[in-house]
Amino acid sequence: MFMNFFNDFKDVPLCFFLGVLFFVLLGTLGAGSMNVGKDEIQVTGRIYVMGNEPLTRVGIELDDGTVYALIGEYDKQLRGLQGKRLAVRGKLRGKTTRGVDAIEVKSFQVMEQK
Repeated sequence: MFMNFFNDFKDVPLCFFLGVLFFVLLGTLGAGSMNVGKDEIQVTGRIYVMGNEPLTRVGIELDDGTVYALIGEYDKQLRGLQGKRLAVRGKLRGKTTRGVDAIEVKSFQVMEQK
């Protein structure tokens, strides 16, 4: 029975096996790049400026009272939205010097006021 399998195997074109092998390798290598990082987060809350001058930082307070510091390129735009409710998406970047979790903002959207 084993010999029959190998005899039948010779009848299948080599290019078919190379094609299958190529797609298996392509799928395996590409799958790792599609993973979303576990440190990405989306939160919704009220924007405010925390701390004292000259060491202020933009923050967001969620409905459950959790506070995150917001860092990154959108700092000036977020300061102008103080008191507004926003949905913020970004990556967790550890804690600030005051011990608050920080989010590096990738995008944000103004929500309706409650």
